[in-house]
Amino acid sequence: MAQQHTKPGQEPLSFGSYWKLAIPLTLAGLSGPIMNATDTAVMGHFGDAATMGGVAVGSQIFNTLYWLLGFFRTSTSGFAAQARGAEDRKDAALQLLRPLLFAALVGCVFVLLQGPLGAAALDMMGARGEVESHAATYYEARIWGAPAVLMGYVVAGWLIGMAEVRWAMLLSIGTDLLNLVLTVSFVTLLGLGVSGVAWGTVLAEVTKVLVGCLVIWRRGHLRGVRIERRHFTDLQAITRLWRVNGDVLVRTTCLLGVFGWITRQSALLGPEVLAVNAILMHMQIVISSALGGIGSTAGMLAGQAIGAQSRGRFHDALRLSFWTASLSALAISLACLVAQPLILGMFTPLESIVQTTGRYYVWMILFPIAIFWSMILENVFTGATRAAPIRNSLLTASLVFFVAWQLLSSRWGNHGLWMAFLLFSLTRSVYLHLALPRLLPVAFPARAREPVAA
Repeated sequence: MAQQHTKPGQEPLSFGSYWKLAIPLTLAGLSGPIMNATDTAVMGHFGDAATMGGVAVGSQIFNTLYWLLGFFRTSTSGFAAQARGAEDRKDAALQLLRPLLFAALVGCVFVLLQGPLGAAALDMMGARGEVESHAATYYEARIWGAPAVLMGYVVAGWLIGMAEVRWAMLLSIGTDLLNLVLTVSFVTLLGLGVSGVAWGTVLAEVTKVLVGCLVIWRRGHLRGVRIERRHFTDLQAITRLWRVNGDVLVRTTCLLGVFGWITRQSALLGPEVLAVNAILMHMQIVISSALGGIGSTAGMLAGQAIGAQSRGRFHDALRLSFWTASLSALAISLACLVAQPLILGMFTPLESIVQTTGRYYVWMILFPIAIFWSMILENVFTGATRAAPIRNSLLTASLVFFVAWQLLSSRWGNHGLWMAFLLFSLTRSVYLHLALPRLLPVAFPARAREPVAA
């Protein structure tokens, strides 16, 4: 006889079971940032400050293009988790196929509009001279991977929502290893330079989505599920999907606006400062993604609990997520402090860049403490498919950032820029913490009037 405790959304939670989910999802979440960091690091070792800066600008362009549509991953994960919690196989399949079709279409639009998009993006980044030339070379190659990247977001988000965490991890690790091998081979063996860095990443991204779709099919998630054409034109389902996506889009626009502003200010300060801040930006993205893996676990468990209407499990997931993320943030800060020479040496052997980066390194030590709670709560709200508070938190945090930058940068220069960024990160955490109590009555409407235990 099947046992009830094995049903989705009802398995017992503990720190041990939480980490069994969080570790694979953390490794999976590091995939995109590691790809971009690999590109910059390869140029740091085999190029100069101009080529490194060009790849950094090019990577930031794709952070903007792709992260702007990162909702394909986050919303897919939330909807899939709720479908799994409710044990609705047809809905789970539709939560894969609908966004997969949309992602392919949007990616093709990016390819068709690559000329004007590239010109506008390079102008926005403010790079000039050799840096601009290298950035253009990188862009012209990597834009061809746009459909694969966006479809890969959907595949990764769906695997996470369906609790296929081991496959999500293996897929990401395999992609990163392939990217590293291809990138280094294209640069060192074939002498392709900056374009080789980009094409290595494109081929890795295409491989990821193909293998991911194969895994989903072989795991049997789509077998026996009958999907009709009318399911793709269900206006109620599409409206619900795009309402969440719209809120996440605003969130991502704010986030990338801040990132783009940092890159632009860095470029105006010269190639060396641009390279230094590129290293710090890659570090904060990797840190955010590591904590985001824990957040993905929180979002997956929250979505499943809501799908199963298990309020107690929702609270357990939130409690475990807080302690896991807070302790992880402290550990990351300590690791950044202790391993500073090793970390910076991984990015570049250029001593001048390493020394200059060291002056601003303190902001990376403080960053995990400021950001960890927002990384959890953003995923919890997304798992609940209630993204409006996420949107509002980023609008508020962006206002704080630009006001702080205006006040601090004139006196403190690059330190002022990073101080404003730390305040931006802290504001995100505080806002979502204050919004959390309003989520429960919406997520669990049948129990909204229950008295709260003292």
